Amino acid sequence: MLEKCLVVDDHEMIRETIAIMAKSLGFNDCIMAIDGADAISKLYHERPSFIITDLQMEPIDGLEMLRLIRSGRYGLPHDIPIIILTANASESVIAQCIAFDVDAFLVKPVNRQSLQERINQLSMQAKPKKTVEHYFSMYEQDPAKSTAFQVNGTVAFTDDDLKEVDALIHEHKAPSVPDFPSTEPSAPPTAEGQPEPDNRKKFIKWQDRFTVGHRELDESNKELLAIINDTYDLVVNHHDGNGFEEISRRFQHYITHHIEQEEALLTEADYPRLKMHKDMHSRLIKQAEFVVLKCQADPSFYKTDFFRLLRFWWVKHVVQEDTKYKSIFEMQT
Repeated sequence: MLEKCLVVDDHEMIRETIAIMAKSLGFNDCIMAIDGADAISKLYHERPSFIITDLQMEPIDGLEMLRLIRSGRYGLPHDIPIIILTANASESVIAQCIAFDVDAFLVKPVNRQSLQERINQLSMQAKPKKTVEHYFSMYEQDPAKSTAFQVNGTVAFTDDDLKEVDALIHEHKAPSVPDFPSTEPSAPPTAEGQPEPDNRKKFIKWQDRFTVGHRELDESNKELLAIINDTYDLVVNHHDGNGFEEISRRFQHYITHHIEQEEALLTEADYPRLKMHKDMHSRLIKQAEFVVLKCQADPSFYKTDFFRLLRFWWVKHVVQEDTKYKSIFEMQT
């Protein structure tokens, strides 16, 4: 993947700066294009292995270039990894980029560390691509009339779902003075031997009724609860910057490891709802991929869509669905 990078931007200084960064991060060669039309020509003739492109360009912008590449037009390699650079992109444009499986977003201005993180992310786990026929059929439609979830056969959150989630979460929110013993680990002692108070805002506290009957899965779900609470703390304290990115990485780690462990344990226990449970996981993973990419394109979505996804996942899946298999593990003890 690090053989040859194509950098596309209509501003010469930005184009050259990103090319220098890319070479310093391990690419053997970097070629440059001034817009989407020039990029398509360079892609056809010089066959780069990776593309970093701006979104707003004339005559062919980054979105149209992505659509053309994924659709296999002009014999282009449809599965090439593509990072799109954004600045004030609309939500509908972001959704269309995700529908055509952009691999990642980066918010301008780009720095070396953020670019390295995205390249490392794609080097470790490139996003799987669908067939050329799939993208071409989408290309023939008007993308403005569909959302990314609808295009991918999945619906995100209906208004009724969100009202239900908010009502259920209200039942489980941490009171200002807890009336139940906390199961969270004690804070580290200070130099005087007293625990350091945790002044962070908490959205939900762990309660025994959240258990799924398996210690390791409970510990994993407590990490999800910590992610929700840490996100809440950032939101209410109006934090921006790297805090949300770090929480997003923790959430992606939770998804990968929790689902893999849970499905293995439920398979071993011959859980009768296993197929249904796996289908739910697939839908949740698609939703998470969509939201994380959206947040990469515009970090303001961490405070809305990302936090909404976490609430949805906790109430609709952990509390309402995961607790249904509690009895099968309790019978094993």
